[in-house]
Amino acid sequence: MFVVPASRHGIYSPSKFVVDVWLVIMRYLSVLDIIRLGSTCRTLYEFTTLRHVWRDVLFQHRFLDQCYPHLRSCTAEDIRHQLKTAVRLDHIWTQPNIVPKRLYTFPLDFPGVFQGLKFLPGGTWLVLLFHCRNLNPSRHSNLCLIKPSTGAGANDFPAASTTFQSEMCWLPFLDQDGPYKSSRGDDLMLLRTKCNDGSNAFGIVHLNTKIPSITIRLIFRTNVFVRNYAAAGDYVVYGWITSDRRHFLRIMQLNDNYDSFRQDMTVEIDCPKGHDGKLRIRYDLRLSGRAPCILLVSTRLMTAYNIPTTVPNDFDANSPPLLTPFWQLRPAAVTFGRFVKMFHEGAIVTLYEGQIRFIRPDLDASESNAHVIEKYNFEPPRPQSSQWPCLFAAQRIFWLSSLPNQKGTTCPWQMAIETTAVPENDHREGRALIDFQETQTSVPSVRTRIVQDWDELSGRLCIRSAQSRFTQDPRSRRTAWRVSLVDFV
Repeated sequence: MFVVPASRHGIYSPSKFVVDVWLVIMRYLSVLDIIRLGSTCRTLYEFTTLRHVWRDVLFQHRFLDQCYPHLRSCTAEDIRHQLKTAVRLDHIWTQPNIVPKRLYTFPLDFPGVFQGLKFLPGGTWLVLLFHCRNLNPSRHSNLCLIKPSTGAGANDFPAASTTFQSEMCWLPFLDQDGPYKSSRGDDLMLLRTKCNDGSNAFGIVHLNTKIPSITIRLIFRTNVFVRNYAAAGDYVVYGWITSDRRHFLRIMQLNDNYDSFRQDMTVEIDCPKGHDGKLRIRYDLRLSGRAPCILLVSTRLMTAYNIPTTVPNDFDANSPPLLTPFWQLRPAAVTFGRFVKMFHEGAIVTLYEGQIRFIRPDLDASESNAHVIEKYNFEPPRPQSSQWPCLFAAQRIFWLSSLPNQKGTTCPWQMAIETTAVPENDHREGRALIDFQETQTSVPSVRTRIVQDWDELSGRLCIRSAQSRFTQDPRSRRTAWRVSLVDFV
């Protein structure tokens, strides 16, 4: 077959087409197809570097735009890199066995009680919380910002770190505490504790990775019985129920310096009868839609409310403005099931009748109360695998499994991980085994393995290992930890 070169006649040159034509064509292409298109010639490369091209692709992704709204304000190169990472992870998760690209460990030795360890978005930094009165009796909680070393040595210490000692004794990290990105791209975290007078205290922490430094910019308190809370972007919300079964929400929006509130309002939400009592309630903030809104979730109800832009200044404190839901979902049976995880931006995971169900509300759809329910069936339990997932993070599931050795017994310092991604179809089965063992970088004294955290933006998994609970000296009760970071891309 003879092909006429495009340069001979010139009519097939990409420059003959206007930019709008190529933009329409690229809307129907995948991430890798757009990258390949940009490598054909200089003209098409310039077209594929336009920022709104990658923003359109980001909006079409199944969860990146919703879970990480800060990507909208990133550069075209950053969005392109993130979408390429997501495609590579999705491809890896389709394989029967997943082979990590790199595995490295570092010691995490601190005098005190472990309270939490999490990735900052991007996976480059970790934030650690532990309690210790030996360092400073008047400052109980210690926050550490850690940048792990990427060296090949098993005993490489972090490349950079900083510690902040707080006068308040903060409670352990929860999923809704963050870290998360603000609208300006800064790393924030929400801390909370219970005060001696019975009030609840919340702290807004700014995690600055450029200096690096840790600063608690704002502490605010409330005397109500907080049912639950949520934080995302510049918003913080918590709710409570009065004795006469009225459901109130306090919605706060931070200013540019995170040291005060640009907007602080109290509203009452219209909650159907039977769902405003002793049921466990969770909140989530959806900031990537047409308008910021709040999602209320219980075992029998999911509702969404738009966040009002303004609230009258002359309203009665006992009769605040009433918010009515614009989206609502109730289970076909009595309940959704037991909550296992609630992802950011309104996707919840429940366990019901032996199935994991992913319930995703589509709040921006033209149909009323649009949603998607996807199911995942467990395989029959095997001796080396656990039926209960150990970690849900960024819409991926991880099971912790023990590997039997050659004699058929299980070594406590050997470990494997089975994993799967959130199903895209209505029904899906099967798991993929992460093919690695930590025996190469570990010692036989290790007794505990914990899958600590997963960062979707970098494709990095964090595993925490305890070598011993107490040292030989009973007067110094220090827990020796090791952290293993596993890179997949």
